Amino acid sequence: MNSKLTINSISKVIFRNIILIMLITIVGGLLGGLYAHHKKQTSYEANRYMMVEHDYTGDHANEQAMADLSLTKTYAKIIDSRDVAEQARKNLPINLKKKYSAKDIQAMVNTDPVDQSLVIKVGTMSGSAKDSVKIVNSVTNAAAKEIKKMAPSAGTVKLFSKARVSDTVSHTSPSTKKYTLLGTAVGFLIGMVIAFSITTWKHLI
Repeated sequence: MNSKLTINSISKVIFRNIILIMLITIVGGLLGGLYAHHKKQTSYEANRYMMVEHDYTGDHANEQAMADLSLTKTYAKIIDSRDVAEQARKNLPINLKKKYSAKDIQAMVNTDPVDQSLVIKVGTMSGSAKDSVKIVNSVTNAAAKEIKKMAPSAGTVKLFSKARVSDTVSHTSPSTKKYTLLGTAVGFLIGMVIAFSITTWKHLI
């Protein structure tokens, strides 16, 4: 050591380190929050429900119902197919045809069979609530025709009420709060390392 450490000098070192760590922690939190704010995007999810069923009457009604239930995942894959996306695109307004390709539409579609039911939830997500609504309605309309074409033995395809802009769900990412906390944590760790390094260099080397 270059000089004998006293209680007073140790207190000053600790105080300076605390201030340094706090400043770097605050800067880290601010940078994390600013990054999230700069990268923030909002997407809008529109959903429409549909189902495929037969007329469940007679001696084999239960077997038919179970068969339809087992096919919901197959129908979901048809809905999510390129064929449906291409047909859906044909029925979109010209401005949306220019904006989205069939590949884009297929990537936007998400199908989710509802557990223990014949209902399939069809969702689309984009940066515009209106676009999401128009696309999900077009996709489900096209899917109703394609299911009968690809699976002639399928029952009646029933479409629930059309998606509406007022029913869309917005998703904003990244989370400003999450990145602020992450930046704060990183800043704290960096501050600890820097403070420890300075203290070691000045007093222990």
